[in-house]
Amino acid sequence: MAGIEFDRQAFIPSVGPKERSTFQIVGPIVMLLASSLMCYVGYKIFLVKTQESDLAAANTRVQQLEQQLTDMQKRVETVEKHRKPAPAEATPAAPAGTQSAALAAKPRTVYRIAAASALPPQSKHATTTDASPTKTPLVTSPELASAVAANHEAWEATTNRLADVVGVVGTQQGEISATREAVNQLLSQSHRQAMSFELGRGETRTPVGPVTLQLKSADSRNQHYSLCVFFSEQKCIELKDRALNEVVVLVIEKNSPPLELVATKILRDQIAGYLEVPSGAQ
Repeated sequence: MAGIEFDRQAFIPSVGPKERSTFQIVGPIVMLLASSLMCYVGYKIFLVKTQESDLAAANTRVQQLEQQLTDMQKRVETVEKHRKPAPAEATPAAPAGTQSAALAAKPRTVYRIAAASALPPQSKHATTTDASPTKTPLVTSPELASAVAANHEAWEATTNRLADVVGVVGTQQGEISATREAVNQLLSQSHRQAMSFELGRGETRTPVGPVTLQLKSADSRNQHYSLCVFFSEQKCIELKDRALNEVVVLVIEKNSPPLELVATKILRDQIAGYLEVPSGAQ
């Protein structure tokens, strides 16, 4: 007897593919943005540290140049103090023929011996003539003059280089100040604070931080809600069918840090959650 054949697949309940929530889609993107922000802040801090080390090295170089300049000035003063006049040039010797002719032309002295009574009386004090010393003129050596000129040129070159280094240091200080301000701004944006709220349907607008919230509807069965965000009294942005724990990013104005709204509890005609705002935008 043949068995009864039937399709067993017809009795298996069909299970449709699970729908991915918006939080699972947006969550990795938010984590990626947060990681990028932290990397950028770290890079800025590393850049500030590098520029500060460069500034310290430049200051050390300036101190070394100042020390070299002081030593060079001392050397110039020492050279000027110890500068001595060059010895006077010796008079050239006359030729041998000229000397012999002069000796021949000079009359010879003849000594005669006579009695003491015949000698004329001599004075007690013989007159002596003191030859006045001749002053040698101050003569500057060419080597000394060239050394002094070289020292002055080196001193001027060191002064010009010192001025260039001071200008570079001033420029680096301005760049460091600008970078520090940018890093401080990024750090202020990364410091956030969560402000909790509870909204009921039909209630008036509830201010939360820099915005105002008003609940439109809440579905506790499907865990969805809709609310209206007021950036000003006239302008309203309606958030429709938002899920539980879904991160909603809000930007108030251009070049301003974003706000993050998250609903953590959805009841019947009532929701509760928090709004993350930067520390300076409360």
